Order: sequence, then structure tokens, then C-alpha cells
Amino acid sequence: MSTAEERFQAMMAKRKKTKESVEKEEKPIIVNEKNSKKDIKEIFVIEDSVFGALTNDVELIEYLKNKSLEMLKIQGNNIIMLGKNLTEVFEELGRKGSPDGLYLKYLEFNGYKKDTALRLRKRYELFKKSKADVVKQIIAILPVRSIEQLYKEQDSVLPELEKNSENLTYKKMLDMLKKSNEAIEVKEKNSIEISSYNIDRLDSLYRRINNRYDELDEKRKEKLDKLLFEIEKLLG
Repeated sequence: MSTAEERFQAMMAKRKKTKESVEKEEKPIIVNEKNSKKDIKEIFVIEDSVFGALTNDVELIEYLKNKSLEMLKIQGNNIIMLGKNLTEVFEELGRKGSPDGLYLKYLEFNGYKKDTALRLRKRYELFKKSKADVVKQIIAILPVRSIEQLYKEQDSVLPELEKNSENLTYKKMLDMLKKSNEAIEVKEKNSIEISSYNIDRLDSLYRRINNRYDELDEKRKEKLDKLLFEIEKLLG
């Protein structure tokens, strides 16, 4: 074999190795394949009535439901891939100390607004943090508002989702987020009510304590005494 032929074969072998390496690195994130714990039909339920209002063809209704789920998987996978891309670029530019304008230029060139890119990165961050496949699958298809809420409450909510992942569905996750949000709203409301006490009512409160203290039972007296001691401590 001539030297030229040897060089050519070595070059082709190197090119093949490089191509295989690139293909391996660029393997997409699949949010619902055979190795996932649940099929998307178990996670996201589409009622027959969605299409049944316009046709009585059972086979056609089932076909449209299956195609809708297929589309949902495609959209979810693409959203996660976009978040991965944006996260990698953001982190790489940060490591190299590149100016903020360079990242914004990258977004502008690819047709993404800064806020949209941030939401995609947040979703990918939650996806990456999740351990259970079903949690990952649902995160990929959650509405933006739910992702924003989950991101804010991830320290408390994500562990609960992981804990209940065996029976988790899209609807159940939305319900859990709704309950969590309602609990936070009640807490914030109580905090506002406590912090906005009308100081002008102190004179009236003082008179009521003086007038009614002896009428209280021992349990209430003890509780009131503790509160008064706390107030005294706060005032020094």
C-alpha cells in the first residue's frame, strides 16, 4: 500500500470517528420513550368530548387523540432542547467572562426575547433537577404559569412531586401546584393582616384588657399573660 493510500485511509478513519463522536454528543433529550416509566396516555388524559362534539366516529376521535398526544410529546421535547441550548450558551459565555451584550446578540440572531429565553432555561433547570421520569415528562409540557410557580417553590414542591411520582399525572401536578399557591396566598394574607394592625386601637385594647381580665378563665389569662410578656420584651 502506498503512502498516499495510507494517509487517505487514516484520514477517512479519523473523519468517521469524529462523526460518531459528534452524533453521540448531539443525541437529543427524549422526554417519553420506552425507557420512561409512563406512557404519555397515562399522564395526560384527553376526553372524548374534545372531538366528540363534532363527530361520532370513534376511530377518528381516537386517531385525533393519539395525534394530539404525539404533538404534545414533540413540543415538549423541542422546548427542553431549546432550554438546554440556551443554558449551555449562557453558562459558557459566563465562564469566559463575555459581555452581556454577546448573549443578547445570540438571542436576537436566533429570534428569542430575553424573557422567553429565561423561561426556557428555568424549565430546563427544573427538568434537569428532577429525578423521576414522569416528573420530567410533565415539566416538559406544563404551561408557562405553572413552570414559573414551580420554579419559585421548587425546594418544597419538587420533593413532594418526586415522592408521589408513582401515581403522578399532569392534572395531579396542576392540582398540587394550585393547593401550594392557595396556601401561600393565605399565608401572605395573614402576614399582611398582622403587619397592618391599627396603632390607634391600642387605647381601646388597653381598656378592654383592664375591664375584662378578671372575667377570663385561667387558660385565657395564661395565654394573655404570655402575649403581654412578649410585647414587653419587644419594647425592651
